[in-house]
Amino acid sequence: MAPGAKLLPVRVLGNDGSGTVADVVKGIDYAVAQGADVINLSLGGDVPLLGSDESFDAAIDRALDAGRVVVAAAGNEGLPACNQPSGQGRLLCVGSVDENRMRSLFSNFSGNSQALGIMAPGGSLTGPNILSTFNDGGYEELAGTSQAAPHVAGVAALLVEKGLRGQAAVQRIIATATDAGVAGPDSEYGAGIVNARAAVSGLPDAGQPGGGGAGSKGGAGSDQGAGPGDSAAKISLRGKLRIRTALRRGIRVRCRAAGAGRCRIAAQRKGRRVAAGSVAVRAGRPVVAAARFNRRGRRLLRRAQRRDRAVRLLVRVTLPGASVQLRRVKLRP
Repeated sequence: MAPGAKLLPVRVLGNDGSGTVADVVKGIDYAVAQGADVINLSLGGDVPLLGSDESFDAAIDRALDAGRVVVAAAGNEGLPACNQPSGQGRLLCVGSVDENRMRSLFSNFSGNSQALGIMAPGGSLTGPNILSTFNDGGYEELAGTSQAAPHVAGVAALLVEKGLRGQAAVQRIIATATDAGVAGPDSEYGAGIVNARAAVSGLPDAGQPGGGGAGSKGGAGSDQGAGPGDSAAKISLRGKLRIRTALRRGIRVRCRAAGAGRCRIAAQRKGRRVAAGSVAVRAGRPVVAAARFNRRGRRLLRRAQRRDRAVRLLVRVTLPGASVQLRRVKLRP
């Protein structure tokens, strides 16, 4: 689905497919800490792990608040429910369709709720099915919503490449789904069947004009949107500072996010971090975060001050559901 994506495999279950909620929670938190933009949860079925544990719900919320896309298998019981109803509607719950674009008989579905977000290819009881990794280290054709969910996760990865992250990517996937069943969103197919071509159509590449990639930059004191689809997400910081001011107050950034989470700032020089900080943010409410200098950073600035030299730093700002923003800051004696 996304051949240019970088994969981070996180093992949370044993060879027999069983495991604990605690291990799944650790895996989710680990993926967030490692910077994964999309988290796929092909879990459930005959392993009734999830959806009713407060620690699991909290882990999902942490990932979503951090601006990550969370994709989960709906389950294979043929029931009007999602096995993983966490996330307060922000999690993408995925059901399965067969080669004829009909709901797989085993696939869970919405019923009268909004539990199911979208459908994707997951095979059928009679095949053909989806070539999948298997417990013996090889491959096998399998059917299930666990096979459907990664199709959606792959489309989310394509959107990340285009500069859409978090709920902006989720809404794009929902909005561009191919309608199935009765006209419009329905109780059996949710928003429809995931459509990769429609999802990326018309979006510029990240870093290109109109794109929202990590390479986008703003001038000193700029106040720019932090990614396409996130008009409420903006950051502002000064491009020039006095060294003595930076030592006392840090590098201050005004953050306004499109969703709840944290505004995170990291400054580096020659690939080494010299300052960092974060602050909690709420949707649409501006706050100021300060990146304080660590020991290496303070030594660097004091040495530059003694020698009457300027220091140039690369500042990285991350907002929930928005593209990473890079700014250059010049610190003068």
